[in-house]
Amino acid sequence: MEKKKKIPWGLLYVFLTVIVLLVFGIVNHEFLGMFSVIAGLTFSFVLIAVLINGVYLLLEGEIIRLLLRCQGERLSVWRTFKIGLIGIYYSYITPSSTGGQPAQVLYLLRDKVSAGSSAAVLFVKFFAYQFSFVLCSCAALFWRWKELNAENPELIPFIALGILINGLWIVVIPLLFCAPVLHKLASGLTWLVKKCAFLKKRAFFIEKIRSFEDDFAEYTARFRNKYRYIAVSILLSIPQVLLQFSVLYFVFLAFSVEMPYTELLGMQLLLQVSVCFVPLPGASGAQEVGFSAFFGSYFSDPGVLYTALLVWRFFTYYIIVILGAVVVVFDQLSHNRKQKKNA
Repeated sequence: MEKKKKIPWGLLYVFLTVIVLLVFGIVNHEFLGMFSVIAGLTFSFVLIAVLINGVYLLLEGEIIRLLLRCQGERLSVWRTFKIGLIGIYYSYITPSSTGGQPAQVLYLLRDKVSAGSSAAVLFVKFFAYQFSFVLCSCAALFWRWKELNAENPELIPFIALGILINGLWIVVIPLLFCAPVLHKLASGLTWLVKKCAFLKKRAFFIEKIRSFEDDFAEYTARFRNKYRYIAVSILLSIPQVLLQFSVLYFVFLAFSVEMPYTELLGMQLLLQVSVCFVPLPGASGAQEVGFSAFFGSYFSDPGVLYTALLVWRFFTYYIIVILGAVVVVFDQLSHNRKQKKNA
């Protein structure tokens, strides 16, 4: 009897990642002209922008590593850096940043971290970031309120809506750590699976839901007994947020446009919070419109404004998409080799 050939899902995944990146570059016409623009900028400030992104990504991985340690999991700096980068990559290429955490759970499963432990860690990580982002955004709104109300009052409702939406996560995530709330959600999901008559393995899925509930409840209980890990993750997330939104300052300096750092940082935070709820990958379109609304007055030449916009998007978005795609491809190829060796 002829042996049935296995579908090379790993290689298909690599191929799909490469295709996504190519399509991404073709669809975003602005992407093609960025490199020639960047070549004409002040190199020292371009290098600082790159280094800031590197520290931002390193902090992302270190916060994940810290929270995993609370669960008794020991992963290397490289592994958590990779998981952090891959999470941001999938968040950037999926609508409303919905793909990041699910992808990270899958990669943590490869490292023998259970789904319940991974989910608990990533929920706390997300909570810490959202708390820090909302805190910094509220501080920026308070700091820039007078100028914003005088120059761009039409932006205030969008900023308030963004703070509200992000602030809701600060309330929702702790509720998931409450056993009665978690049980209600699991029961609702179980009921939904039972109603889906087209599912052939309903009993299997129901068992998985109940197993995940028990697993997740166990690991979230560990965080309730170790609040210091949550506090430290928030304290690390605040400088991470500030670093993320400091890149634009050095982009401006590369264009020889001088502006007070605190003013630029505050406006960048308000820009991000005002467009973050747009359900498109990377809030594409809204980011560009928002940039023009917030920073258009600093560039007398529309051509220079557009060029600054391209460079800013490159250092805050495209460079991470490129790096993330490269890491995903090589990591998958490495994983495939290990599987063949162990087969």
